[in-house]
Amino acid sequence: MALATKNTPTLYLYLFLPTIFYLPSSTHGSNCRFSKNVYTAMSSTTLKRILVLHGYAQNGYIFSKRLSALRKQCKNTVEFVFIDAPHVLQPEDLFENENEPTEPEANADPLKDPNAILRGWWKFADKEKTISTGMETSLVFLRDLLKDAVDNGKVFDGVFGFSQGAAMGAVLTALLETPSKFSAFLVNDKGPHPPLSLCVCAAGFLPTFPFSTTILSPTSGFTTPTLHICGLADPIIPFARAKLLTELTPNGRIETHDGGHFVPSKNSWRKFIAAWIKDPLDGDIPSP
Repeated sequence: MALATKNTPTLYLYLFLPTIFYLPSSTHGSNCRFSKNVYTAMSSTTLKRILVLHGYAQNGYIFSKRLSALRKQCKNTVEFVFIDAPHVLQPEDLFENENEPTEPEANADPLKDPNAILRGWWKFADKEKTISTGMETSLVFLRDLLKDAVDNGKVFDGVFGFSQGAAMGAVLTALLETPSKFSAFLVNDKGPHPPLSLCVCAAGFLPTFPFSTTILSPTSGFTTPTLHICGLADPIIPFARAKLLTELTPNGRIETHDGGHFVPSKNSWRKFIAAWIKDPLDGDIPSP
């Protein structure tokens, strides 16, 4: 029920209401100027609007399924907007142990099923993952999405990112505070969107590429309230690596779990994340 090619994502609009689940095929591409997948779960016009950035070798559809329990927990308070990263990954872009989606769409033919197309916010030019390519393109992509949101009166309250998406979300959050750090991000000499009111980084890390360090570095963080969710047994983003990002957010909160590379979905975690998104300045919310 999607119109897409291998390299061009389209619009997905899901209305997740308390009593019905509706996928209107007539909405594909109809209310988005840009070519991207948008999955939105919503039930009123007063919800907090959160932009969701998936991890490397995922896509918006796959990550929306992985956050299904959290979406249900927040159905009356949050509108999650899942989008696809602009870079389509090829087999040579995938690294050992990083492409482990359990959803059947990930094993389908991407030429026949756009939900099977795996994506990233940037790629790597070497197996050691020291040379990146494409972050600038992704930020321009996000600039256009954010400008479109402002033009249509649908500004975002925050961003929720996982793994590479969390790193990208942190860079985006910092850039919205100081948009002049990347001239191509500017629209009429100013940022395309107001600074966010919250940021959630699950399994996040500090990207250390030459371009990204001009925006976010050990000497230049951001003040937006940020929730860091870190797995103490994460084999991909060890806590020591995640901690480098947490140190750049003076208004941040760190919560750890005993698991690996995932967003925890136990009831206590769902309730905690929902409460924090509702009021990120409430320091009395008990840990999950």
